[in-house]
Amino acid sequence: MKDGNDKRSIFGEQYQKSFLRFAQGIMIPVLFILMWQYLSSIGFLNNYLLPSPSKIFRTFIELLTGGSVIKHLLISLIRLGIGLSITICMAIPLGVSLGFFFPIQKFITPTLTFLQQIPAIAWIPIFILWLGIGESSKIALIVYASFFPVFLNTLHGIQAVDPKLKEVSYAYRLSMIASIYKVYLPSAAPFIFVGIRLGLSNCWKALVAAEIIASSQGIGYLLMEGRDLAQPEQIFVSIFVIGIAGIILDLGLRYLEKFLLPWSEI
Repeated sequence: MKDGNDKRSIFGEQYQKSFLRFAQGIMIPVLFILMWQYLSSIGFLNNYLLPSPSKIFRTFIELLTGGSVIKHLLISLIRLGIGLSITICMAIPLGVSLGFFFPIQKFITPTLTFLQQIPAIAWIPIFILWLGIGESSKIALIVYASFFPVFLNTLHGIQAVDPKLKEVSYAYRLSMIASIYKVYLPSAAPFIFVGIRLGLSNCWKALVAAEIIASSQGIGYLLMEGRDLAQPEQIFVSIFVIGIAGIILDLGLRYLEKFLLPWSEI
């Protein structure tokens, strides 16, 4: 009974800490929205250029019940999932390979360093020219935007494996494949998850930019539709949805990391 009470007490403390962090985190946004609503209600702000929070919320409910927000957001998330999956399948094996074969890095690193300095949005015109305005160009942009964080963090994670763990693999005479799966990948996994989180953030922003420039669907298109229709409240709804969706995706990856890697301290 004592152990059960202790577990409930620990869970209760964690819940209280989580709630306190949440309350502290939303304090400034709530105060900002209240001030914004007050200034709008007294006519201090131009409601056409800067709609009140209540008007934006009503527009959000209309778009939500009408299905526009869900439809465009789902399309963007599908694109994001496909592109990030391709990145993971490419970047992690390459990072692991270069982590083992150090001499090859001297030949590849300068090229990768050059490409890393070019923002993903700069490639949008050439991707559209090569691949058209369909899904291929957007997926290519997502892969480019997310590749380097995942690759570099994987490479760093493989190189940062504790030498004592390497000695253990040598002592047990593990093959290279067995060493990778039993020693290197578990040790590098926290770094890899950090790279995936950074890659997710990069490709989410790049995808929205691509949808703004050339797309007929997606949350970025919904934003530009608000501009074309001279509806600033729809623009703000799109902006808030983009930000909230990004936060939820990042939190989802954090919880997935805690679930899969309970030993992680990064």
